Amino acid sequence: MVSIAIFNNKGGVGKTTLICNLASYLKMKENKKVLVIDADPQCNASIYVTDENDLEKVYSNTKTKTIYDIIRPLQRGSDYIESSNIPIIHNEWFGFDIILGDTRLSLAEDFLSSDWIDGQGGNPRGLKTTFLFKDLLQKLESMYDYIFFDVGPSLGAINRSVLLSCDYFIIPMSSDIFSLKAIDNISESLNKWKQFVDDGLNKYQNSFDNEPYTIGGKNVNVKISFLGYIYQQYVTKTTKEGVKRPVKAYDNIIKKMNKTLSSKLEKFYTPSLSEDDLLIGEIPTLNSLIPLSQIAHKPIFNLTGTDGVVGAHFSKVKEYERVVKSISDKIKRNLNAYEMA
Repeated sequence: MVSIAIFNNKGGVGKTTLICNLASYLKMKENKKVLVIDADPQCNASIYVTDENDLEKVYSNTKTKTIYDIIRPLQRGSDYIESSNIPIIHNEWFGFDIILGDTRLSLAEDFLSSDWIDGQGGNPRGLKTTFLFKDLLQKLESMYDYIFFDVGPSLGAINRSVLLSCDYFIIPMSSDIFSLKAIDNISESLNKWKQFVDDGLNKYQNSFDNEPYTIGGKNVNVKISFLGYIYQQYVTKTTKEGVKRPVKAYDNIIKKMNKTLSSKLEKFYTPSLSEDDLLIGEIPTLNSLIPLSQIAHKPIFNLTGTDGVVGAHFSKVKEYERVVKSISDKIKRNLNAYEMA
């Protein structure tokens, strides 16, 4: 099983659309077992894949279980959630399983932050809370080939716990200066988190007769691994004559992406990957396909005429499927590079 967080602390980069369509492609076209965990308090993945009527029924039902129920036992001073209680449901239209998001997840930020401070000192309770998603992943590893985390655009406690627990992370980018600037924040935070959590694990080991910290009988080692980035192509400007022209500023930003990411995140990817290998996808301009996909609650590559696809949009649907296939292939290529390192 491979766990991947798709993450950027800048919003508006197409993160949720990418996760849900990539996860759906892996399930529907490659027959992989896939789980999406909606760890974004905005619940965008849950909204995207669920029909409005079903969504209202699900969230108005007090018995519905969500990602918040994974954290609640710890908040109450209990143990990790039991495997039999993990709130997984199957999504028919996208094909994958999902753990639904919950707006109440934002209420857990203070709890996670407080225990994070204790964890830095080697406190067992603090480490236990910090690694709640690592425990979850261990309980699910025999059930899935891929587990994707959709997280919000922040560097807060929830995302920290996710990134410290996942095998890999992918950064979606947009062709603007703010995406480049966000890399500085991400790099600084990852370095700080890695140092602090390693200090906490070492202090724990020193306090307990050199015994390493474990979850489910397995030693906990944190390795934050960058798998690559994906960027959204920008909309070209059209002249009065109807000729589309590239925007120089955007082109310059795209050219800087590889160098910026490879230098700022050098510690977090294997030398087996070249700088060029880090680019695993370019998302084309999709015009109105994304709204159609959101309304139909179907993956973009499965949209048809009954969903409102007309004319040139059909070629865009096919193009998008080719793009997602290419992303899938490059993810597997980069995973192989880590295995061979």
